[in-house]
Amino acid sequence: MIFNVLILVGLIKLLLITENPFLCAGVYSGLRFLIALIFGYPLLPTLIASAISFALALLYFWLLNRFQGSAIFWLVLILGLVIGLV
Repeated sequence: MIFNVLILVGLIKLLLITENPFLCAGVYSGLRFLIALIFGYPLLPTLIASAISFALALLYFWLLNRFQGSAIFWLVLILGLVIGLV
């Protein structure tokens, strides 16, 4: 749970430097995929979950990149971190 938030914080910093939401979403879903495989989850459900997490992460990082420098940025940032805790 807290591991997800730490990963998101690091990827947000990466997003602010690179301004590439595809890179951040790829790293996030790739890490989730590798962690699931390490813990022995079946391949097909892991692939499906990784594809879904890529799409949601891409939306999250795209919104952060789109609204960078505005008040909406902080709203999206906080809501995404709260969702990472769930």
